[in-house]
Amino acid sequence: MAATPALEKNLKRVALMLVLLPLAAAAELHVVIVEGLGGTAEYATRFSEEVAKLELAAGTVTAAERVRVFTVVDATQANILAYFATLSAAVSAEDRVVVYLIGHGSYDGYDYKFNLPGPDLTGEQLAELLEALPANNQLLVNTSSASGATLERLTDDARVVITATRSGSERNAARFGSSFVAALEDPAADINKNNAISAQEAFDYAVRQVTDYFEYRGQLATEHPQLKGKRAARFTLARLRIPEPAGDDPELGLLFEQRDRIDGRIEELRLRKHELATDEYYAQLQTLLLELARVGDRIDLLDEAEESAPGDAQ
Repeated sequence: MAATPALEKNLKRVALMLVLLPLAAAAELHVVIVEGLGGTAEYATRFSEEVAKLELAAGTVTAAERVRVFTVVDATQANILAYFATLSAAVSAEDRVVVYLIGHGSYDGYDYKFNLPGPDLTGEQLAELLEALPANNQLLVNTSSASGATLERLTDDARVVITATRSGSERNAARFGSSFVAALEDPAADINKNNAISAQEAFDYAVRQVTDYFEYRGQLATEHPQLKGKRAARFTLARLRIPEPAGDDPELGLLFEQRDRIDGRIEELRLRKHELATDEYYAQLQTLLLELARVGDRIDLLDEAEESAPGDAQ
């Protein structure tokens, strides 16, 4: 007896899921977003909006359960320390961790502090939290004033550090954060036109925006964003376009998922480039690119078949 159309679709789905199983072991991306005190209604609104946009961007590159957002209501030192203890036990060396600090900072000549309700988060505490993470690929984006005071302490071979200022003496409220967040949804930031925004692209975009702001007004710049680390170009922070499957074809939907997973594996491989021999790196990259091409070809064929299928026109 011939299988029903519904059964055929289910069988296709099972077959494609079996193909995807080897990809499930890929390294995971964890994102932590912390909203600090605004101090005024204007900054409180701005920080809240930036945090919401970062959460949306994170959702385009990792699963929702791996995104932790601390709004100003629960962004206490105790809650953050407790969460990082849990995160340290959950991540592996192959995983990636991105931490965003959105808010104000201070520096008294000795200690940096990120402003939170209750006790602030100190630069030393921040360093200890990141150092306790097993993940060998970390990114910290600190958009606060005086954030440059942490650069020397936080710079590490396993970590990319981005700050809004070059030192603790740049204490004015920084514009950098707004521009960095804007980059994650602006095609103009996508220099290599791959429909994704890397940490390097977002940083470069934000630097241009900050520089233009002060030059246009003829003002002396009160902030000088900094980036330390060698892998910023390989850290994808947002995808600009996630194609939706046409119609209700489960095969097409799973192919889109497979393509995204392969993209993720390529990104992870690029992050580990420094750990591999040149020949091994390019051999693995070629294999993944061929897989990506095959999936792309299959998507194109199904798209063409969908478009050429008879419509409802009489």
